[in-house]
Amino acid sequence: MILGVVLLVMNACRQPQTEKTGFIDMQKLTENYNELNRLKEEFKQKEEAFQRKYDSIGKAFQQKYNNFLHRAQRMSKVKADKEYQQLMYEQQQIGLKQQQEYQQIQNEAQQKTKELLDKLDKFIADYGQSHGYIYIFSKNDFNGVLYGDATKNMTDEVLKALNGRQETETAETGAAK
Repeated sequence: MILGVVLLVMNACRQPQTEKTGFIDMQKLTENYNELNRLKEEFKQKEEAFQRKYDSIGKAFQQKYNNFLHRAQRMSKVKADKEYQQLMYEQQQIGLKQQQEYQQIQNEAQQKTKELLDKLDKFIADYGQSHGYIYIFSKNDFNGVLYGDATKNMTDEVLKALNGRQETETAETGAAK
């Protein structure tokens, strides 16, 4: 009888535990993540300051161009053409500088967003591991599996089987010739 109880207890201990899985609504998470919202606001302000700066530069250039048009009527054609060329060069340089500054803002935003998303990925992985999850999925096709227990990774197993199957098919095809 004692042996039966011991076997019953041992059998109960060997029963597989249910694997803990969950999902995250990544759209809701990213919309409500304070640090990401702070970053968006920071770059919104940078873009607004950029826009104000180049609106001001554009107005100043337009004023300069209008003054030129007014003065050009009293200039010789050679002098007017020369000044016009200088104005067009200046406008081109303003445009190039504007593109470069905007690209810098965009690059900085991408870099900081990537760093923040990497931090978020690490947080989710740490959270999953520390809370006993085997898998955490994304509801919104963000990345499929956000966290997976490394012991459940079957990539090598499938790759070996797939490559083995291909070798078998190649051998069969070669034998049929």
